[in-house]
Amino acid sequence: MERLIWENEISGVIVQVWEKEDRRELRFGNHIMQSVFSTVNTDSLVLPYTRFMLLGLLLCPEPNTVLHIGLGGGSIARWLHREFPRLQQTIIEVNSGVIEAAQRFFELPQDKRLRVLQGDATEIIPTLTEKFDLIILDAYTDFDRPEEVKGVEFLKNLSGCINYSGWLVGNAWTMTGDFMEQCEIWNSTFAQVLQASANQKGNVILFGSQIQHLPEKKNFEVTAKILKKQHRLDFQRMLRELQAVTFSF
Repeated sequence: MERLIWENEISGVIVQVWEKEDRRELRFGNHIMQSVFSTVNTDSLVLPYTRFMLLGLLLCPEPNTVLHIGLGGGSIARWLHREFPRLQQTIIEVNSGVIEAAQRFFELPQDKRLRVLQGDATEIIPTLTEKFDLIILDAYTDFDRPEEVKGVEFLKNLSGCINYSGWLVGNAWTMTGDFMEQCEIWNSTFAQVLQASANQKGNVILFGSQIQHLPEKKNFEVTAKILKKQHRLDFQRMLRELQAVTFSF
């Protein structure tokens, strides 16, 4: 049995926290799980797509700075905060209810290494002067990503916030019919674009960078083995899903 333990509505968006057995779920007024938190294994990443987004570490194994567009329950930010003690993270989240839920019910860390900015990312991004090693794009409404974060202008603005060897990691949803269009937009914005299917249908993770040449695949395999040992996630298995959007590597 599940029960609603918290609810808030801001600007027409219903933010809910549901609890059942050994987990909590963040939802936006429907049955779609925006984030899942295990109350018995708080260090785990329950949803597969969150683990696959961390394939960004294969491309940037030792990030110093990470920017998150969209917070949800903060699963990825919480994991990175624990695994990388010197990492500085910035989160942009438009909905104050989501921020409150993440801090109250999903154990989002609250310290100087994790800065949360409440506001519209399309307005905040052009004002940022800092460059980031990784940018995690995971902004969703109740059913899909907001249109404003899908467009060329926003991606170009994000590209301008990435360090020369950094990567943008985006959670794409294939069920809305515009996935190929999104791939084309990414290809027009970045010099390198990779993808990895996080599950049989639904989440495909896109990786974009302005670097001119990718490492050889054997280098990825070595890095995946090291990351698996360091962080206890099966990067080697996830690596098998990684491929170029328009060419093989």
